[in-house]
Amino acid sequence: MAERPTDQAGEFPGRDELESLLASILPAGWVDAAGRGDEEALAGLGDTIDRREIVRVLGRAGWVAPHYAVDHGGRGLSRSDAARALTLLNLWEVPHVPGGSGLPLAAPTIEQWASDETKGHLLPPLVSGEERWCQLFSEPGAGSDMATLATTAVRDGDEWIINGQKVWTTFGQSSERAMLLARTDPDQPKHKGITYFGLDMRATGVEVRPLVNMAGQHEFNEVFLTDVRVPDIDRISPLGEGWAASLTTLGAERFALSGLARKKRRASDEILGGKPYAEIEQLARSGARLGVVARDALMQAYIAERVLALSARRFRDLAAIGRTTGAEGSITKIAKARSNQRLQELALALLGADAIAWDADDDEAKEWITQFLRTRANSIEGGTSEIQRNIVGERILGLPREPDAFKGVPWREVPR
Repeated sequence: MAERPTDQAGEFPGRDELESLLASILPAGWVDAAGRGDEEALAGLGDTIDRREIVRVLGRAGWVAPHYAVDHGGRGLSRSDAARALTLLNLWEVPHVPGGSGLPLAAPTIEQWASDETKGHLLPPLVSGEERWCQLFSEPGAGSDMATLATTAVRDGDEWIINGQKVWTTFGQSSERAMLLARTDPDQPKHKGITYFGLDMRATGVEVRPLVNMAGQHEFNEVFLTDVRVPDIDRISPLGEGWAASLTTLGAERFALSGLARKKRRASDEILGGKPYAEIEQLARSGARLGVVARDALMQAYIAERVLALSARRFRDLAAIGRTTGAEGSITKIAKARSNQRLQELALALLGADAIAWDADDDEAKEWITQFLRTRANSIEGGTSEIQRNIVGERILGLPREPDAFKGVPWREVPR
């Protein structure tokens, strides 16, 4: 067997147990291929496995979020030991991230804000991927100004009755749970009186309708909530503290939408869409001539990607030592949206006339255009670039906030 790529991981409690578990669920030859960095072999072996099942097994054993308490779906490891365990999984390129938004967005919010009872109820099926999560924040009348949301939650004993409409719900059609913001006290100002719930998407009264984007993809949805009953154990934030809890989610979302939360990109399957730099450089090199303008544009794209990666690494290092980075995620979110869109525009410029018309059976040409179209949403989704600039100005640069004539006014009295 080739040398196992574990040297960088180091020792941590339960490593032998984890390696034995991986040996039982990974196909023969996986570790060898990971050890020698054979991406082609790993891709072939990857076609033979059930990735969701591997995540389920790892999650149930506590290895998806090993720093969480055992009762919350983890192994109770220190953050440094958990980082070593996850480093091993990354080095071996083992699937260990559940589908959906649960692990990157919902889990940190639940861990920070929920009661122990709610953590024990929601986190174990989340980290195992048995319940995939989506996000029910935006509404038709509450997008950039999300705090004006009108979905209501009225208490009825040990349950809450939810009514309202949400929109731009990514992968809501395949999710079992949702992060839900609802107004529980309309007599409070708009940022108050909001509570954060973990909604069961299979509950009676939840209706998901598809929204097809301009690239022809069914990624988004609108969700109608009619007298949906949510048990109080699914309430994630304290009553009326939903907006504060949502900032934990939104901060994590900005980092995810920086396109740098993943270990690496192999193709155009990143959450933001768009072809990676390596493919566009290859496209440029395959042309008859790589002119001065194209060379300069490629270099600018490469520099932007490297600066973004280094900035994200700095924020990750700060977080690792306990520093809250919060609003800094807006910087990388703005930068990623801008650089990704410009990179795809460069791809179309290199394609030339092939970006305007192509043979109907040319799937490769169609994919270039599809990825370009998908990236047009980068500066809108997860908070528009304009909103992110406001956050940077106010929370990082200390600039004065925009005037708000209705600050402190009860939500029910604010014109809509």
